[in-house]
Amino acid sequence: MIDNYEIKRINGEDVLYLYFNFDYEFSKFNLKEDYKKIDEYIKKFIKDNKIFFRGTLVTLIASGIIIGNVNLNNDSKIYINNTIFDNVISERVDIEEENNINKEVNDVVLNNEVSKIDNTVSKVDRISLNDEVEGNNIVSSNNEVRDINNQVEVQNEIVKSNENLTYVTLRRSNGEVAYIELEEYLIGVVGAEMPASFNIEALKSQSVISRTYALKSISSGRVLTDNESTQSYKSNDELRNMWGSSYDVYYSKIKNAINSTKGEYLTYNGNYIEAVFHSTSNGTTEDARNVWGNYYPYLVSVDSLYDSFNPSYEKEKSFSYDELSSKLGFYVNSETEFNILSYTSGNRVENISIDNNIFTGVSLRSILGLRSTDFEIIKNDAGVTFKTKGYGHGVGMSQYGANGMAKSGYSYRDILNHYYPGVSIGSL
Repeated sequence: MIDNYEIKRINGEDVLYLYFNFDYEFSKFNLKEDYKKIDEYIKKFIKDNKIFFRGTLVTLIASGIIIGNVNLNNDSKIYINNTIFDNVISERVDIEEENNINKEVNDVVLNNEVSKIDNTVSKVDRISLNDEVEGNNIVSSNNEVRDINNQVEVQNEIVKSNENLTYVTLRRSNGEVAYIELEEYLIGVVGAEMPASFNIEALKSQSVISRTYALKSISSGRVLTDNESTQSYKSNDELRNMWGSSYDVYYSKIKNAINSTKGEYLTYNGNYIEAVFHSTSNGTTEDARNVWGNYYPYLVSVDSLYDSFNPSYEKEKSFSYDELSSKLGFYVNSETEFNILSYTSGNRVENISIDNNIFTGVSLRSILGLRSTDFEIIKNDAGVTFKTKGYGHGVGMSQYGANGMAKSGYSYRDILNHYYPGVSIGSL
């Protein structure tokens, strides 16, 4: 699956960057042999997502690494670095590698996997949550492609300024395009991404993170959506439907959190950070390079002491041996050996051997749909149970951890500086 995309202007030409979920998508294609299939897939993706792309060069990125280029006007031939293709394994591609990719062609983002908690809202594991959701996967629209002039407008008018106000372009799932003032837009984002019952300081933290993500998207030309492909967003009517009789109280609370941090965003060395977060850690956040292979000095492992207060902190997911055989692609039974080979700095599974087949913890989590890569394995005659701790990729701020810190007296600035060490808080 393509997790994200963006169009960059390189040497006067538009280049389309497609960020792939390696494990999911490349298992379907033999890209080194089937050029026609990937060409048709890319063209369908462009059409389904109403992307106004005037260039011919498409760059494919997996795990923050450029693995090939497709020239749509050159018999759609794909050029692949075989060594990288054969050896890269990653759960998803969400983070922009500013150090490496900027040098080659000019910036990769995570959309953050989004974390959702229990039944507060529908599923989103980009960058965001609303209780226990994960995703930044682009959701293809079934609507007809819009008039090309509208596409130009969407691509080029991402931000408008009126009386010193910043506006964002928001593409709704129903195909509508809305222009919303940034701070007003954030009410719908924070309401969708974090439970409104959380402490006000945690909501302030989420406000700054969501504003940072929006500003970085604007600066890179990424059109914001209302789903996990960028940040989740709910209109006032949708929030009212979700919150019911608590609407007035929750709306006022979130608006207060946003107003209290108005214009604030996070930077590192003067650049917007990759504003990633997750629902619940396992007591320690994860280093970004253990998940996406890219190092960010502000996305490293730190203690997260309050995550166990999440009622869903520990969960179990069971598979019969037939189910595991189907998902893993080889025969599994009660005699199959499961051996955890190594752990990450965040105390999560780094590598595991299953019947002499090696998986990363990230790839196995993706294949089996596990809540996190902190898991233990329990075998019995009927199948295998995976007991997990936490929810999400584990990188950046833990939302439950932030709420625990807030209830213990920490300010939103304390929370942000803890989960993103070395960052600065800027203001518009």
